[in-house]
Amino acid sequence: MGETMSISCGESIYDPDKSDRVTIDCELVMTPFAATQLQTVMTEAEPYLYLTVKGGGCSGYIYEMDLLGDEPTDNHQIINSEGVKIIIHNLDSGLLTGIIIDYEDKLMGGGFTIKNPNATRTCGCGLSFK
Repeated sequence: MGETMSISCGESIYDPDKSDRVTIDCELVMTPFAATQLQTVMTEAEPYLYLTVKGGGCSGYIYEMDLLGDEPTDNHQIINSEGVKIIIHNLDSGLLTGIIIDYEDKLMGGGFTIKNPNATRTCGCGLSFK
């Protein structure tokens, strides 16, 4: 009998093929409320919000957001939205262009949300998309 594998929504199940991804000038929006919430946790040592796409989740891709001090390279785009420097890898630009980063202030299930017009399918948890 084969073993069954249990994967939660935020876990990576594979490394997607990036060979067919096209680099475009990524445009995105961060709402003023999301920027205010983010700026309360940003530091001088970690002035950049890195937004990446990883393989996994229930729908195929998951978003990953990290505050880092690593300087962006030539493989990245820097997008300034509401005073926040958002760093996108060129390979993720086609999947992330047009997104809206927001913040929901709820007692349960609150936090940063991403609305992605490029997604053809999303997961109920809001973390995974295709």
